Amino acid sequence: MRDMVILISLDGTVCRSMARKLRAEHIYCKILPADATAGEVLGQDALGVLLAGGSKGEAAHIPHLNELLSCGLPVMAMGDAALSACLALGGSLGPRAEEPGVVSVHFENDEKLFAGVEDSERYLPACRTMQITWGGAMPIAVTDGGVLGFRDAEKPVWALAFQAERNDLCGTQLLLNFCHGICGCTLWWSNQAFVERAREEIERLSGGGNALCALSGGVDSGVCALLGNMALGHRLHCIFVDTGLMRKDEAAQVMAFYRDQIGLNVREIDAKEAFLTALKGKMNPREKETVIFGLLRDILNREAARLSDVTLLIQGTNFSDTLSAAEFPMTLPSSEARLIEPVRELFKDEIRRVGEELGLPPSMTLRQPFPGSGLAMRILAEVTPERLSILREADAIFRREIEESGQNKRLWQYFASLAELPFSEGGMVVIIRAIQAADGAAAMPARLPSDLLERVSQAIREALPQVVRVLYDLTPSQNYGQVEWK
Repeated sequence: MRDMVILISLDGTVCRSMARKLRAEHIYCKILPADATAGEVLGQDALGVLLAGGSKGEAAHIPHLNELLSCGLPVMAMGDAALSACLALGGSLGPRAEEPGVVSVHFENDEKLFAGVEDSERYLPACRTMQITWGGAMPIAVTDGGVLGFRDAEKPVWALAFQAERNDLCGTQLLLNFCHGICGCTLWWSNQAFVERAREEIERLSGGGNALCALSGGVDSGVCALLGNMALGHRLHCIFVDTGLMRKDEAAQVMAFYRDQIGLNVREIDAKEAFLTALKGKMNPREKETVIFGLLRDILNREAARLSDVTLLIQGTNFSDTLSAAEFPMTLPSSEARLIEPVRELFKDEIRRVGEELGLPPSMTLRQPFPGSGLAMRILAEVTPERLSILREADAIFRREIEESGQNKRLWQYFASLAELPFSEGGMVVIIRAIQAADGAAAMPARLPSDLLERVSQAIREALPQVVRVLYDLTPSQNYGQVEWK
């Protein structure tokens, strides 16, 4: 695929924001890590490169910067990456501003890059100007304090020492001008284009054989299963393992939709007893994860071995999974089989929109993030049938109250966990949690109305006499990995 740009990720949050802006403008982009070489970039057969730097006011570490700047493709360095490009090309940097502030920026000397872009004020957390001391370069973005952007005359390199801010129309226009006006990308990316491309790729890689897809109930695997069904029909074999660790009625809902309503070729494996037995005596969250993923892998591989002529494994890896190096519990059924990850380059919100395009109902597309180890992660004790039953009901009560009050529209996640009082009298404690997401990084506790919290507490204690306390978790999380109790 040639009609795209490459984003080199030097700051994950900034890079993801740029990617979302570009895809919203129908420009396809692919993200590569900071240590990507020019050879890897050219191997993608892209039309241009964006270096997505942060805003610390310090030159970003880019291992292969010189070869990227000399690769022959148009390159635009933004944020701290612009400072790195300035130094690499022979320039120097001015002093770093001691305090964040707003500066007025004037754009000039590049009609293509600044088409439709007006001079504007920009907030810079750490303003740092650049000294263009090598021949042939010209300033293209200036402020009273000095140069914030330049264009090199000998190489197709542009640099801007600021970000495309979150609600920045001019910043989005800058990105679009670079990708469309300078690199020559066409505006082809859309949900429909993605679906058609994925369907064709699945059909091609299957080679006329059968394909496997593990259904978890989440939107990632659900979208992959529907794409596989579009391409292969009943040559797609889906496997859904009921671990007994899902939320209330969730397993039945998965089968009712995918098998009964859609007509997917899906086999349900009842493994509730096997998982309870394997978890007996396990208290530590990481130990629970190890046991659950190991057993799930064994079950899926055993079921896959029963099928013949499997040439393709369809896996629901998303972009966030690639950052966390998440392991998928299923291995290739044979040495001849191939792997395809249709949604690997997509963010969760993009996958949801593709799901809507494919006809997934809101109950599937808006399903909250859920630990791979299920409710076992949210029981802060040994997993037993009684504790699972209590937690399912408490979680359902809390989620119902949140949704009926309309609070769910502003929340990223809301759920219940369960703990046991350490005293001789015993009793269970339900911990409820509701969080709002901040640009893909921090998870902040939501300020829920006190009357809602009182209703939830009363409803849980009336329905579940084993519960002696209901607590609300107000702990902020620096990243999504800290949301769960582990």
